[in-house]
Amino acid sequence: MKKLKYVFIVFLVIILLLSIVVNIPENRKEIKTPHFTFLFSSSIDSLSIIGLSKALEGRYSKISSDLNTTPAENIEVNIYAQRWRYIKASGHWGASGSVEGISKLHFVEDTWLDTEISKTAIHEFVHAVVLKLLIDGEPQPLNAERFDEKFSTFPIWLWEGVSVYEAAQFYDPNTLAYFSNGKYPQISELNRRSDGQKIYTCGYTMIEYILKKHGKDKLIELIGSYGDLQNVLGVTEEQFSNNWYRFVQKNYNLK
Repeated sequence: MKKLKYVFIVFLVIILLLSIVVNIPENRKEIKTPHFTFLFSSSIDSLSIIGLSKALEGRYSKISSDLNTTPAENIEVNIYAQRWRYIKASGHWGASGSVEGISKLHFVEDTWLDTEISKTAIHEFVHAVVLKLLIDGEPQPLNAERFDEKFSTFPIWLWEGVSVYEAAQFYDPNTLAYFSNGKYPQISELNRRSDGQKIYTCGYTMIEYILKKHGKDKLIELIGSYGDLQNVLGVTEEQFSNNWYRFVQKNYNLK
């Protein structure tokens, strides 16, 4: 009985200490550029943040032009050295980056999927710009609750695909096991996060196909219509998947 009591006390002490550590404010630094404010853990090298700021500023105008959208006036970029701080701030467990509205980004210094932190930052910035595009297309003043409900229906394949493309997160289709013997992912498959990372490895060529076949205006229209392939491109999801696959076969010499 005494041993059990001792274990219980130790457990409570550990929980208390963890609670204290988690709630200790982090020492952070700040760097400002024309379009971004970078807030980052003091343990992160400032030179790496300067390099990151150059990458984001360097893509700001192009992404704005590509999506026909003026991003938020100033975007706050939060970078965390520890994943648990990122999770606490963003509420996201299974990602390395996330967007909070149109003007606030979060991501960890050590990313899981991509070793280049600049690509992760650009990826999340594109999400913020797409969100701004969608909000600008709504009746104003915006009904936030109604918009959130509508936005929850935005297709994952298009949401992630645009960011993957703009961040140049390209994966050669010849290296992907699910392109073999005439098989290829369907839109329905790429639209489920439960099916893993396929959209992150296929997204680049999907958007590339749309741009080369239909042009930028149709891509913008597709985003604004929440991925309505039938009304915008005149194809079903199955037809789109097949056309995209034929494009990949031809352009990447897919066996």
